[in-house]
Amino acid sequence: MMHTEDAVKTAIGFFVTILIGSLLSALVGGAFGALIATISPDFVTGLFNPKAGTGVVRYAFAVGMIWGVFIGAAVSGFACFLAAVIKILRIRLEHNKEQATNN
Repeated sequence: MMHTEDAVKTAIGFFVTILIGSLLSALVGGAFGALIATISPDFVTGLFNPKAGTGVVRYAFAVGMIWGVFIGAAVSGFACFLAAVIKILRIRLEHNKEQATNN
């Protein structure tokens, strides 16, 4: 049976997990951008200085890749948040059951 201190430690653990996941996601996104810039500097130059009417598909593809990294990080954070909420609810229910049986 978990007590309140254990629940707080669990919640802090989930928070730290989300924080580390977000930082790692930012590093992965930066590394991915650096890799793309290393492989194709013209692609990145055209991305930030687009010429009118050219490279619309390439621009859309690049923006999609970048947003994919951000969406992946958001989904991971949300999944950790849900896991923490479920764990806290389970602890509260067990605590309430224990109090009911003791009374």
